[in-house]
Amino acid sequence: MLAAAVLGSLALTACEMPGKEKDKADGTPSATASASVEPSDAAPSTDAREPAASPSAGDATGAKPSGTKAPSPAGTPGPRVLLSAARTGGYERLVGEGAPSDMPVDPGEMTDENNLVVVAYGKTPTSPREVLFVGVDGLTATDGKRMEHMIRGMIDYVNGDGGSVPEGVTMKDYAAGPLGGTVQCMPAQDAYPAAICAWADKNTVAVAYFDKLSADAAAKKLVEMRTDLEK
Repeated sequence: MLAAAVLGSLALTACEMPGKEKDKADGTPSATASASVEPSDAAPSTDAREPAASPSAGDATGAKPSGTKAPSPAGTPGPRVLLSAARTGGYERLVGEGAPSDMPVDPGEMTDENNLVVVAYGKTPTSPREVLFVGVDGLTATDGKRMEHMIRGMIDYVNGDGGSVPEGVTMKDYAAGPLGGTVQCMPAQDAYPAAICAWADKNTVAVAYFDKLSADAAAKKLVEMRTDLEK
């Protein structure tokens, strides 16, 4: 079982990239914001590769198309990969105007070994969006800095999309389920139930925004969805 993640404080107004000089000096993320991710008992080690340059949010340059990797055959050991499942957790993948048209969250450094999945889900393929998911695979170690960076990015996206992430909220650890790793969630709206959740394990990092679900309910839903999204 991989150790739980993360982190310092989350900046609600700026998404700080991993790999800046401070991080290189002391190995910890910056702690400047009112929303934070509470560290677990043992923070996961970060990928040995320092990010050099990342595609900006809204620009998929440097990222490979979603779901381009195939999972390992059943019973064959191998790294886990992310898939853009057509159905998961009682939701269906959105198509047409409901499908994401840009990169809502900067995923961090991307190499030829990484695969990016950006997908939205609703009750039907053409209904309003209820889940927005962004994930990266092709990692070789639990990457707590990337997880933190993507959570910050989702907070910025929600606030910029007309939302209002409550000030002072913190990421809370939840049971990660059969796939292990770290799962964390926090409330993501002031006026109604919504949540931002994330997971990190040896091969993947992902963040998701859940509309209409509390943090507790979203954590359970994310664990359920992982069985379809991570193989």
